[in-house]
Amino acid sequence: MADLLAMAVDSSIWMSLLSMPASELKQEMEAKELRDKRPKSEVLLERRHDVDVEAEILDWFDSCGIEGEKSTLLTSSEIMAKGADIEAVAEGLWLLAEWASRGTWRCMEGRGFLYLEPYIDGELGGVDELYNDSTWFAAFSKFKDMSVDEYSEAVVLDWMARRQDLGDTLDQKQDPLILSTMQSHQRLAKSLHRMSRIIEQESLVILSRQEWSSYLLAGFGGFNIGTLLSSTVKGAES
Repeated sequence: MADLLAMAVDSSIWMSLLSMPASELKQEMEAKELRDKRPKSEVLLERRHDVDVEAEILDWFDSCGIEGEKSTLLTSSEIMAKGADIEAVAEGLWLLAEWASRGTWRCMEGRGFLYLEPYIDGELGGVDELYNDSTWFAAFSKFKDMSVDEYSEAVVLDWMARRQDLGDTLDQKQDPLILSTMQSHQRLAKSLHRMSRIIEQESLVILSRQEWSSYLLAGFGGFNIGTLLSSTVKGAES
């Protein structure tokens, strides 16, 4: 099963990178001059080292031919419109969002229901709703009234109840993975609760996607990378 990814992105920094002339952005990335502009990483979230993301972004510039004095976003859109590999182009925008993020929260997709569904009004209609911003912000609204320990405990108790309903054991002697699974739920609950706080406090956006799925679909609300690319090139033509 694929993982669910939710990246906490500083959209102002992301858009600033996309607005830079392509050749200038590449030059500054090569010279490591943008590192002091990258948001501080959040210890409870996953985030790759600067050098690793830089290397992939620079590979993207070279492989897709992103260069020139036009903005990086417009250059990417025009290259896509001329027939370049759409996924390859979109991946670069995701990498630049990763650069502009505080970090990423990740869980196995099926577990997403455990962390989100009990904290929205009603039930999720399917896996696709795990990627709706309305789902996240409905849950985050409930988190405001819960401490991190209260939320973590609620997740664990819900998980235990679901196991019992399915007839699965909670006896560690019968299932030696019980303790490690519980600890995993506690860790993920605490990191998600923390992400909800920094998103609210710093006015960040969630860029969510299913691991291994199209980068074009990564987004929030009615926005995704695919619409960003297509609307940019259409705007330039009008």
